[in-house]
Amino acid sequence: MLKISRESEVNLINILIDKDVISGKDLPNIKKLSNEGEKSQLEAVFELKLTDEDKILDLLVKDQSLETVDLTGMEASKDLQKILPANYINMNFIAPFKIEPDGKTLHIAISDISKLSLMRNLKTITKKNIELHAAKVSQISDFIDKLLKDNKTTIKSIKEKNAKEQKEKTKTFDSDLAEAGEVLENKPEEDIEALENESEVIKFSTAVVAEAIKLGVSDIHIEPFRFSSRVRYRLDGMLTSQEKFNKFLHDNYGAVVTRFKIMGKLDIAERRLPQDGAIPFKIEGKVVDLRLSILPTATNERIVMRILNKDAGDISLEQLNFEETDLKNLRKAIHGTQGLVLVTGPTGSGKTTTLYSILKEVSKPHLNILTAEDPVEYELDGVGQVQIKDDIGYDFARALRSFLRQDPEIILVGEMRDKETVDIGLKAALTGHLVFSTLHTNDAPSTITRLQNMGTPDYLISAAVSLVLAQRLARKTCIECREPDPDVSPKALAEFGFTVEQASRAKVQRGKGCPKCKDSGYKGRMGIYEILSVTKQIKEAILRKATTPELKKIALAEGFRTMQDMGRELILTGDLNFREYERVLSLEQ
Repeated sequence: MLKISRESEVNLINILIDKDVISGKDLPNIKKLSNEGEKSQLEAVFELKLTDEDKILDLLVKDQSLETVDLTGMEASKDLQKILPANYINMNFIAPFKIEPDGKTLHIAISDISKLSLMRNLKTITKKNIELHAAKVSQISDFIDKLLKDNKTTIKSIKEKNAKEQKEKTKTFDSDLAEAGEVLENKPEEDIEALENESEVIKFSTAVVAEAIKLGVSDIHIEPFRFSSRVRYRLDGMLTSQEKFNKFLHDNYGAVVTRFKIMGKLDIAERRLPQDGAIPFKIEGKVVDLRLSILPTATNERIVMRILNKDAGDISLEQLNFEETDLKNLRKAIHGTQGLVLVTGPTGSGKTTTLYSILKEVSKPHLNILTAEDPVEYELDGVGQVQIKDDIGYDFARALRSFLRQDPEIILVGEMRDKETVDIGLKAALTGHLVFSTLHTNDAPSTITRLQNMGTPDYLISAAVSLVLAQRLARKTCIECREPDPDVSPKALAEFGFTVEQASRAKVQRGKGCPKCKDSGYKGRMGIYEILSVTKQIKEAILRKATTPELKKIALAEGFRTMQDMGRELILTGDLNFREYERVLSLEQ
């Protein structure tokens, strides 16, 4: 009989469902056979011939390229019996089977990929390097039995102890509530939910993500509170609560968090520290990447997932709503042989999408293009993309230095966060490289001032920067339910920079709300831009340390069009609602 802990069994069956080895429809039969024969549910899986140990082993070997180990006949030495606590070995279903003669490396056999998340904990507990091997489930079960035969702490006693502790906690919890005069329908649950509930948790987790992708959502928020939980979607830049998910989420919060951790290959046992991972999600034949972030809070772990649709990297410059002259100036800069092109704006203003559209346009077989990103959001053919890893010291500056030894024509630096990165980027732009990057500034002219404030020499800025593109994303008024906006008067328009003539003839539109836009009055988003070409006059102004207003005045004289100008034009066409203009652009006046 297999002696496998409940948590390990559930994780393994989850993985088999993920890999399409078994389906959720098989779970009732598994449970029935398990109850009738008083055997583990994994043994029921084998008896139903849904899979076997060899297939599970093969899955682990192919997935992680681990060496297999045959534990049959191996001795469990005294040193191995002391290396890890018995309850830890039982709970996680791992078999430490060999310590190297120098005592520095411990070899451990595992049965499935969920154990990879234990690496950090194992190193901390054992103070040794860990080498993982793949082994059959029955061999691990037998070896654990041998390893712990002299130990009085068996799986049964652990379960009895846990059950007793849980009972005491529940008793205390109930008495505390009675004293406070409150009643909770559903008591907090720390342990992983029973397998019969797992099928519903898997369906729920898939439904939350699938619906978000279909709606075009950018972020999914899963949040716990003391007496409730909620799912929120960020659609068109605004968070909206999805009430229909909240009850099931609150009743099964621990299981949902565990499910997403397994999908993201995170440590399911770690509940005290933040964790980050990635989930490749397949829907209707299309692969969508999810960036997973888990943050422990006072009540439970909070989940935020950023949806990165790989098709989003295919947007052309024509689709980005540029005005004809601005697009001409942008193309002139990005098709040059050297110089620095900066895209600026706050978080969530579409800078990455713009940069990828630029890369898509300039990418040619004869060009060597390298990017340093944090994270790599979309995969681009023909482009060498590098993931920044701050935790090991591989930051933007270090990546940029290494790029210069890779003979590139074009370099993209995800963000210029510090003076060192700025200086290397500017010098690269002066030595025959075309460099693209981003900064967080309010508008195009103030970007020049920001570079000066970072301590960058004026001559470097003047010589290297060729163009600055500032942008915002605004919600587009729904085409289906547009109607004249009675609340906007010519006086209000005049206050926002409209001429008297424009204000008098403007037919300002608003979205009334309809099924197509889910009664919000908005459908989709559009870019609002301003493009500052660094001309000879601007270069001279930089060298004499001109202020932001002075730079803006010179640019306006040369035909520079601000984001406010573009916003006003979009109000006149009806695409931009007056309130949305106020929300996105009024602070930039």
